[in-house]
Amino acid sequence: MIKKGILLLSVLMIFFSVSGSCAYAQGIKTVEGLIENVTGDTIKVRGNYYNFNGVPLENASGRKMQKDELKVGRKVEIFFKDNHINTILIYPEYMVE
Repeated sequence: MIKKGILLLSVLMIFFSVSGSCAYAQGIKTVEGLIENVTGDTIKVRGNYYNFNGVPLENASGRKMQKDELKVGRKVEIFFKDNHINTILIYPEYMVE
């Protein structure tokens, strides 16, 4: 009887932890690609334009980057939260994949 209770409690704990993380992930979206064009405060990635005015620009280490480091051909990852750009991650210019 006690073993069944512990098993049920364990299964419920796993269920709630997984369902909670899925609910959080629904509000998060990313777009990854190469910068195709830079005009003012707008970049074009994967055929779509994204305005980054007021958006934090960072490298993979979390160091703040400047707007002039957004160059055509550079790899970026754009993070959205609730359909608004949250952060743009700028990868090093010379990456080996």
